[in-house]
Amino acid sequence: MKPVMGYIPAGGRGSRMKPFRLCKELLPIAIPREESTEVVLLIENAIQTLVYGGVKDIVFTVNNEKDALIKCTNDYSIGDHKVQSAYIYQNIQNNEYGLPFVIADAAPFLRGHTVFMKFPDTIVYPYDCFKNLYELHLRKASDLTLGIFPTKAPERLGPVVLNPDGMVLKIQDKPKNPLASNTWNIIIWEDSFLDLTVKMVEEARLQGKTEKELLISDVFERTMENGLSVYGYMYEDGFCHDVSCVEDVLHMWRTDPK
Repeated sequence: MKPVMGYIPAGGRGSRMKPFRLCKELLPIAIPREESTEVVLLIENAIQTLVYGGVKDIVFTVNNEKDALIKCTNDYSIGDHKVQSAYIYQNIQNNEYGLPFVIADAAPFLRGHTVFMKFPDTIVYPYDCFKNLYELHLRKASDLTLGIFPTKAPERLGPVVLNPDGMVLKIQDKPKNPLASNTWNIIIWEDSFLDLTVKMVEEARLQGKTEKELLISDVFERTMENGLSVYGYMYEDGFCHDVSCVEDVLHMWRTDPK
């Protein structure tokens, strides 16, 4: 069994948050626990979700506008556990669009691990969701495993169709006609998926197609086309809140976190 590594891609510029000037990862949010509600920063929630899933070391992708985020996370502890953090700076001037480019640049630091990826700007429940996802990942000897949550707005997100055994049949990206009322949000992957991501990024760079957004869903589709093992775990009683714009923040602050 390979060691696990947490990964948080936090290099985005948050352009949809304007005119709000503070990076959104530092917004305070209310997180439901078993018997109470805890107020933490959005980036703290991402770290806690990984640690509660068994992660001890986390790699962050950031940019040169995220110094405050680094200061908040580089000496972070949960109970007696001190999180070991490393940071990769994303070049936000190179006009490359899409999460696969970010993952490919982080690949030298992630390869050789089973990677747990958590977005910095989403809230998911249950808080220990990576435990169930990792159990499925190991049981199925999966190359890529998606954590899937119910949502009322699948057209804004990434619906997933599963067969009865949990194998992924179809993944959509912000579809006009969603095939399911859910969305993927957390991921566990092996080097086989990472290598394919790097290959697709190298192809895009060689072909001069870096200004066209390369979607992570494109990599998911290629993963399945290449015969790699892709499974999903559905959190029937869970939820996923995406904090992508000011309206999302206002909605989050005005409603019950559950």
